[in-house]
Amino acid sequence: MEEEELKQIKQTLNDLSVKIDEKIDELSKSIGKTIGEKKEYAEGKINENPVAYVAGAFVGGVIVGYMMGRGKN
Repeated sequence: MEEEELKQIKQTLNDLSVKIDEKIDELSKSIGKTIGEKKEYAEGKINENPVAYVAGAFVGGVIVGYMMGRGKN
């Protein structure tokens, strides 16, 4: 009786493990697809007006540099 129960438990755990692996693969593919779509969207927006994004990055860098330099005093 115990051996049969152990076999059933092992089979159940194996089935669950397979299902979890399938779900992880499915989620990974979904995440990859979503990230690809968002990347394409961001690249499109940057290509529409690159000067604005470069200026924004520059201003952000100046602000961060100022804040970091200010903390040293």
